[in-house]
Amino acid sequence: MRTLYFPVLSFAFVLAACGGNGGGATAAGTSASSAGSASSAAASSASSATSSAGGTATACDSPSGRVLEVGPGKTYATPSAAAAVSLNGDTIRIAAGNYTGDVVTWSRSNLTICGVGGQAHLYANGNNAAGKGIWVAAGNNLVVENIVFHDAKVADKNGAGIRVEPNVNLTVRGCGFYDNENGILTAAGSNNIVIERSTFARNGYGDGYSHGIYIGQVNSLTVRQSFFHSTKIGHNLKSRAKASVIENSYFMDGTSGTASYQLEFPNGGEVFLRGNLVQKGPSADNPNLVSFGAEGISVWPSNAMELRHNTLVSTYSGGNFLYANPGISSLKLTANLFAGTANLLSGLSVLSPVFTNTSSYTTTAANLSGATNVSSPNFWPAAGVLASLALGSVPDAAYVQDAPLPLVLRVISGSTRLIGALQAAP
Repeated sequence: MRTLYFPVLSFAFVLAACGGNGGGATAAGTSASSAGSASSAAASSASSATSSAGGTATACDSPSGRVLEVGPGKTYATPSAAAAVSLNGDTIRIAAGNYTGDVVTWSRSNLTICGVGGQAHLYANGNNAAGKGIWVAAGNNLVVENIVFHDAKVADKNGAGIRVEPNVNLTVRGCGFYDNENGILTAAGSNNIVIERSTFARNGYGDGYSHGIYIGQVNSLTVRQSFFHSTKIGHNLKSRAKASVIENSYFMDGTSGTASYQLEFPNGGEVFLRGNLVQKGPSADNPNLVSFGAEGISVWPSNAMELRHNTLVSTYSGGNFLYANPGISSLKLTANLFAGTANLLSGLSVLSPVFTNTSSYTTTAANLSGATNVSSPNFWPAAGVLASLALGSVPDAAYVQDAPLPLVLRVISGSTRLIGALQAAP
């Protein structure tokens, strides 16, 4: 395990794996407050390969212990058969294909489970493990790659593609979560959750209590290079974690999506957003895009939020780009692009001494007209505003990769930067 330094504060978390609401950019030349922050996924997400390619490298390629092969003609026909004989430290390789009605509680620790030769698709087909979901992560330090979870449903309307038990660390890479009541749902505990290069689509029961992902009061959540869209009434991402780092990811409603918040942090904590592309549509269930501390901020000892180089677009009539509990200790905005008729901020006053907004820019949603297209999103601004987005300096030296398309990273070249998440045309 390595220690990553969370960018808002000076202390470390151990992980398992601004000038008001003006219409133009503020003065360039802002220095980065935490330029050397190691939260940057620049080092850890250097690959630009998509997760669905059949030849994508996985953690199962170089196993250190036993290997259990799953699939037609293999030693174990189904994932549950392999789980029944698994031991701590095993690698489980699941052949690409469809597995219907097979549900699993993984009780061993230090397991690495991968789809090989492509993605392995798991269809719940009305079944569930322990009344919780398709897979239940009960053993610690579980790595899951190249697996797709479909249609998790349970009696309490809270079924998850993966349900994570207390104090279980989970890393998910190159996975998909479609049409579940929750994509991933975690219990509270000392968990560290890492999600990379994964897609969450059409999750949620539709009652507002289930979400794309729902992370409980855990130690940390890290999301990188992932795509969240079309959640039904609930939030695309909901995190009660002590520390949440969300980078280079897409969060979208499109033209007809009904999600509530795009990102919600109901208990506050330490939240850092960088390089994300966020869009709220006209049919959304809530007028705010990002919410911090809406259910109170008494859970964690420190409560602060920072947004750097994000693009937020709203085609909802009115509403707010951000809600922040007035008790927040710090809200810092740097080089963010806001497009739409929404107000910048509610809850916290824009005149509060804990609020700073540097080098951000506000324009109309029409200047990012492609941002509503879920099937082919394009957040590149219209040519008429590009000159206004140029920065005379690099406000965040650790921002060295952006996400031109869902699941795809790109190295940022040159010594200048633009306001917003995209630094060059897709």
